Amino acid sequence: MTKLQDLGFREGTISETIVSTCDSNGKSNAAPMGVELKNNNQLVIRPFVSSLTYKNIQATQSAVVNLTFDPNLFYTTAFKEANPNGELPANLFEKAKTVSAPRLESAKAFVEVSVKETRCIGAERAEFLCNIQHIESKKTLPEVYCRAQFATIEAIIHATRIELFLKGTEQQQKQAINLLDLVNVCQDVVNRTAPNSGYSEIMNDLTQRIHSWRNAQ
Repeated sequence: MTKLQDLGFREGTISETIVSTCDSNGKSNAAPMGVELKNNNQLVIRPFVSSLTYKNIQATQSAVVNLTFDPNLFYTTAFKEANPNGELPANLFEKAKTVSAPRLESAKAFVEVSVKETRCIGAERAEFLCNIQHIESKKTLPEVYCRAQFATIEAIIHATRIELFLKGTEQQQKQAINLLDLVNVCQDVVNRTAPNSGYSEIMNDLTQRIHSWRNAQ
């Protein structure tokens, strides 16, 4: 039987995943999210209370933690407006095996979870302690390591906070500037290691998006 540790989860570390959920009417959603290993049978998810992920988990008490290294999947789920009609395509999802949440059809592995406990972390975040209901991993060949692939994912994760922080308090605006610097480092890595690739296309679109956020200030 596949265990969480077999998929790379380790105690004391945050693992970057895409969490898929649905609302009470069955409409699917997915968003990049760091999750943490609590123990062999539990994961912790900490979404912002303003997010659709939080609202959906509250409604269904379930979610799927999807594992992938695909920057396109991170980008389309992080920035819904980048998709046709501003929504995630229905064919991105498939039905989960054990919970009332969808999963991402192209992910490398799936961890289906149900909520055991919920608590608030300050005014902005909630914490869901989730029990593992089902783990499934596809059989795939090893992949070569490309710095641009992971730099692109890192930039997307940083960018999910930049727009919010630019509109926030003075302290949050300072954090946004730090995140912008990190995105620029990622951009440099992509430009040097994969200048004419799908990764560079994502980074170009992302930097234009960030530029529009800054101009709106």
